[in-house]
This record gives sequence, structure tokens and C-alpha cells, in this order.
Amino acid sequence: MGKLDDILELIKEGARTSKEIAERLEISAEEVEGIIKILESLGYVEKIEIGESCGSCPLKKICPGSCIIFKGNIYQMKK
Repeated sequence: MGKLDDILELIKEGARTSKEIAERLEISAEEVEGIIKILESLGYVEKIEIGESCGSCPLKKICPGSCIIFKGNIYQMKK
């Protein structure tokens, strides 16, 4: 599995920050940010910045100000 797949899988499992993903994969946060930008451009994820709806979020006290959510569908080639 490649790094794009690994990061996408972690996001699907609930990882929400570049720092968390970097720690779990033992790679730099900068590398994670670059891969996330690729995943964003492909439509698989989107970055959510702090906004009005954050006021009612139960995680607002521990939120770093933005998070990444899984947005797309994953397709696999049949063998």
C-alpha cells in the first residue's frame, strides 16, 4: 500500500490532523500536508476550516482549528 492509500485509510478511520497522521505513519507533517493536497485535488478529502458550525462541535475544546474529512468514494479494479 502506498502513502496516499495509507493516509486516506487513516482519514477514513477518523484521523483528523496532519500531525496525528504523521505520528502514526512516522513521517513528517510536511509530507502528510503534501499528500493531503494531492488527495484534495483528486476529490477524496476536504479540509474544513474553523467556522460557525464549530461552536456546537463537541471537539471544539481540543480542535486545532481545522480538520480533514473523507469526501470521496474509493473504487478498486476487479481482477
